[in-house]
Amino acid sequence: MSRLSPSQHQGLALSLLQDVRDIPDVVVLEANPEPLMWLLLAYFYLMGLRVVGNTAILQATCVDSTVIPFLSGRLNFSFGCYGCRDATDLSPSEALVGFPGKILQGLEEQLVFLAGKAMPHVRLKGAYHLLQGRDEGNIS
Repeated sequence: MSRLSPSQHQGLALSLLQDVRDIPDVVVLEANPEPLMWLLLAYFYLMGLRVVGNTAILQATCVDSTVIPFLSGRLNFSFGCYGCRDATDLSPSEALVGFPGKILQGLEEQLVFLAGKAMPHVRLKGAYHLLQGRDEGNIS
């Protein structure tokens, strides 16, 4: 497991993002997969990198969503683990994403861009409805 060195780090501060005064080292989001998918797409556009996840399905909140982004400087995501599902209110339909706070503004800009056209278009499910009509013999 990735770990922080106790000799290099003496403390940890946790806060709701809305209450943070300085740029946080790491931001952790807990949400359903669809909003997190948009966040990962925003990261892809911002960084120009394929999004690669790193998990052991252990210590998902403790390591996957915090320590790995802190040490690597890159976004990481997790489906959770038995520990955080037992000890937190993480629902069966939620997952986690952690990323360096220094890219928060860039991610926000990309999400605003995606919200302008891509998100509403995808949420209409036009391709699905078209294919559904074909399955029912409604080809026009």
